[in-house]
Amino acid sequence: MNKNLIRYFFSLISFYASLLNANQPKMISLEEALNLAEQNSYAIAVSQYQALAEKKGILIARAGYFPVVNFEMIDSWGFSGSSGWIGVEGLMGSPYRKELSGGLVARQVIYDFGRTEYDIKKSRYQAESAKQNTKVTAYDAKLLALVTYYDYTQYQELENIWHELSKEADIITKEVKKFVNTGQRSIVDKYLSEIQLEEAKKSAAFFAEKAKGAKRELSIIIGLNENTFHCQHLVEKTNLQKTYDLTSSPFLAKARADLKIAEATLAREKADIMPKIVSVASIGAMEKTHIVDKKGYSFGIGFIMPLYDLRVVGGIKKAREVLSAKSEEVAAQVQYLEEMNAKYDTIINSSLVKLEHLNRELALAKEGFKIAKHRYFALEGPIIDVREAFKDLAQTSIEIEDANLNLQKSRGAKNLLNGA
Repeated sequence: MNKNLIRYFFSLISFYASLLNANQPKMISLEEALNLAEQNSYAIAVSQYQALAEKKGILIARAGYFPVVNFEMIDSWGFSGSSGWIGVEGLMGSPYRKELSGGLVARQVIYDFGRTEYDIKKSRYQAESAKQNTKVTAYDAKLLALVTYYDYTQYQELENIWHELSKEADIITKEVKKFVNTGQRSIVDKYLSEIQLEEAKKSAAFFAEKAKGAKRELSIIIGLNENTFHCQHLVEKTNLQKTYDLTSSPFLAKARADLKIAEATLAREKADIMPKIVSVASIGAMEKTHIVDKKGYSFGIGFIMPLYDLRVVGGIKKAREVLSAKSEEVAAQVQYLEEMNAKYDTIINSSLVKLEHLNRELALAKEGFKIAKHRYFALEGPIIDVREAFKDLAQTSIEIEDANLNLQKSRGAKNLLNGA
């Protein structure tokens, strides 16, 4: 019985512990934030629907391989055979028909010398371009999430730095007041130490508010309540630290797909100067005929050879110019990506060099502050030394955060640009 009570007691503890954990804010990584931003973006949803619409265009292009079947009916009065302008075909369009006539008409292109083939190719490349456009839209959403995520984590860290510095400033201020009260230090030291403390508190409060604002902005981007998550600090390891090649960039992939569209468009325009072979078949019934005997079916094959069409000639010229423009656009995208990668590499490499020196500088600043504080408390040094050492420590700590932020932002932005 006692064992059952103990088990029941521990099960209650586990249950309430699980409830408490469920209400705790969740720690989300950068990769999770980027995925959530992609899922929560309405702009991406719009782009995805547009990509689906372009994909359906392939089915429309394939329709050229299949017949078109219509039910057609006509009745006419007055002069026989004078109503052909209506567009009714087959038996119903015959000039030998009289009065009411109706039936089925099937029209099939037997061979169109590449027209349908190039329509299908063009539709496929349009679908690919729309797909890459979705990735470009996703890049914009993810880049915004990445920048905001890192801003939030940096503001948090700067708040922590100033919070710790304010603790040090508070200790110094309390000791200074003791020295001033005993007449061992000037009252000026008291004001200088209080100013130092107030500066630290001000900076901590400032970055705390900045962190709140950045977190609120991030919550809108990723679609989570700001009270339900926390973010990891900048030093986390993510897949965005891997190296990606610019050839996998969605910007370049879209430009190449657009070039393929232009090539297929030019080939399609050229196909219009070629002949085509078509057939028309129909079955139906008519009230009366004249000159010829009545029959319930008709079938014909035709050969159409274009000789001159100014619209076709103009379309070919336009398609050639568009193709030239798209070729240049691919080269422009390669140049843009190379420039941006070089820019990010410069920031990354310079930040790494800067961090290497700043870490050594931070060690010196900590030691200098420690010695200045010890000398002041031992009545061997002035308050100015403490203030200068305090400022050096604060400035170096902030510079490290800024350099680390630039490093992480540039790494992430570079790899997103290259298709991460």
